[in-house]
Amino acid sequence: MEAQAYLRELNTQLTYLFAYVRKINEIDTAAGLFGEFRGMQDAGWSTVATAHEVFHELKVLGSKGEPLTRAELRQVLCLYAHLAEAGGVYEGLLNTMRITQLKPYNLWPFQDLVRVRKEPRAVIGPNANRMFRRLAEVATEIGMIGLARLLEITFRDDIRNAIAHADYILAQEGLRVRRRNGGNPILVSNAEIEVAFQIAMFFFELLQAFQQKTAESFRPARTIIGRFSDNPPMPWRIELTEDGRFSISSNAPGPQVDAAYERQKRINDHLGGRMVTAYASPGMDAPPALISDVIQTGFEISIVGLESVEQFAALISDVEENGLWDQAPAPENNDDALLMATPFGFRRIANGAEFKAWLPTVDEVVIA
Repeated sequence: MEAQAYLRELNTQLTYLFAYVRKINEIDTAAGLFGEFRGMQDAGWSTVATAHEVFHELKVLGSKGEPLTRAELRQVLCLYAHLAEAGGVYEGLLNTMRITQLKPYNLWPFQDLVRVRKEPRAVIGPNANRMFRRLAEVATEIGMIGLARLLEITFRDDIRNAIAHADYILAQEGLRVRRRNGGNPILVSNAEIEVAFQIAMFFFELLQAFQQKTAESFRPARTIIGRFSDNPPMPWRIELTEDGRFSISSNAPGPQVDAAYERQKRINDHLGGRMVTAYASPGMDAPPALISDVIQTGFEISIVGLESVEQFAALISDVEENGLWDQAPAPENNDDALLMATPFGFRRIANGAEFKAWLPTVDEVVIA
């Protein structure tokens, strides 16, 4: 994929992701913004901070006004591999996507990928390939297939692996990947290296921009009633201070809910761990053209076929009685419309144009 096309599509998919998860659970969204949170720790012990240093070092090298020396190119490749392995950063993204599945914020979201070797004893964390495969898997599970495709190509594993294992030769025409332990040698051209570098930088910078924009929404502090991780629902005060400190705190004496929390909880339950869910009445098939149009936006619909007219009527009654509609003009041909839900609520959608108009607004991406 061409780097600018990747940037535009990633901007679209991250817009959808952050808009939707903030509706599902804004408190856990806030918790997942900064990654690698391990409770009380001294300054200078966060690998996330190091990853941001690496990003800026790469940016300086990438904006050099003259061709890179051989040593500088080797430095760029090593820093590229570092960004790919920056799991502390990508923990936040994984926690963010898992909000859709109603999974609580997790301090160690990649922990099930960790291997423990008995002799000699060692704890072996997942490499970039396994982490991004997991990110893509979760994106697929929640129905964000467009985001999954982008995550699969964010870092080139052949380049990362070659650098990590010193299995390469720098040549004038590009990177010769030797694959000395098996497989056919390949040449990654200079043009391909440049595209890979741009895509990685776009991903890291854009993810950071969305996280920072979300954090800025808590300046001044806001109090939200909801669940934080495994805690019961209660008021939580979330604040980003002027000097950049971020905090989530509560002094509530016990569980507490409000109407907004109850409404969103009902919507979340109907979504079933997906971003877009449709409910088909008995004898109704989802329009193929609508499904195709939704796929083009990067979503896969989870279609729930209800077995009886009574079940469908009960669902409509629940939606109406609890105010779960996301207000919009009714489609002209209501009989052909599909009852659909996103984290915003329910609508009857008759065609792809109506679905696209329902999606969160995507701002034009600007990367300096």
